Amino acid sequence: MPIALRAFGAFAGAVLTVAAATAARSADQPDPALAVYGHPQQLVDIGGRRLNLYCLGQGSPTVILVGGLGSSTFSWRKVHAELAKTTRVCAYDRAGYGYSDPGPLPRDMRHLADDLAALTKAARLRPPYVLVGASIGGMIARHYADTRLDQVGGMVLVDPETEHEERRLEPVSPGFFAKLKAQSEVVRACLTATEAGAPTPGSKAATCVITPSPEYPPEVNAHFTETSSHPAFYRESLSEEEEAWGAGSDQVAAAKRSYGDRPLIVLTSSSSDRPDPSHPDPYFDARTQVVVAMHREVAQLSSRGSERLIPGATHQIMLSVPQAVIDAVNEVVAEVRQGRAAPPPRR
Repeated sequence: MPIALRAFGAFAGAVLTVAAATAARSADQPDPALAVYGHPQQLVDIGGRRLNLYCLGQGSPTVILVGGLGSSTFSWRKVHAELAKTTRVCAYDRAGYGYSDPGPLPRDMRHLADDLAALTKAARLRPPYVLVGASIGGMIARHYADTRLDQVGGMVLVDPETEHEERRLEPVSPGFFAKLKAQSEVVRACLTATEAGAPTPGSKAATCVITPSPEYPPEVNAHFTETSSHPAFYRESLSEEEEAWGAGSDQVAAAKRSYGDRPLIVLTSSSSDRPDPSHPDPYFDARTQVVVAMHREVAQLSSRGSERLIPGATHQIMLSVPQAVIDAVNEVVAEVRQGRAAPPPRR
């Protein structure tokens, strides 16, 4: 079955996170429940700078939601409250995203995992944790588990990026990496434009600013406009993206270890992102097979690992098929509570 390829590091993971989420607008009035994202939830000092943390629910294990490139707590809005009916669930904004302060460069996997560790300590979030990592957040979650496995009870990886995946995709899709680099230049152009000053109508920087959506309350739209007008957002995104291709991938590969019998579910998006038939991609199916193989390899790091195709899902499964993420996380939470006494799931 064809799996939609997520262009690794594509800018869609950053600014277009919001655009993708607004593609299917069904309401004339903003959802009042979204107003919470129009202001910081809890600013936690991790040593001279603050990260925004948003926790709901009670109980153990604590679920920690780790977003994709450029994503804030907002990216988890369709699953956060539902998951909190079962246990404590915390989302956070990485440095430079949402309401969090910028962090020092480079933003590689080690530094991103260290930030998460500092956040859990400062906020007094008690392990064991169930890490839920989406896209590049999957690499962050894995590096955290690789270096602090005693704190991790299980994981759910949502269409995760994997280390050096461009090296495996380029041979079956010539020119693939060049396309990725071209996409990163979009981020660089926005960084340069916003560094030059506040965006004005008609300016180059103005094209980088997120357009307000009638689906969201005014304060949420104001926040997105402000965030996408600030150089720090693009600086952090660009560093995360470039480090994930290089040093970040090296770090994940070097730290790779067995997760023993900890429950691990890897969710893979379906073919809903297949290219338009009028513009066929001759390498699509070949790339699909590689992505599936990489996800299965990650799942096999645990004796209880499984990889699951999610029909109808785009790369952001938590937005396109949120129930699939809810079900997987609740399953892992239940297994952690049971001490992983159940038999391993079928692959």
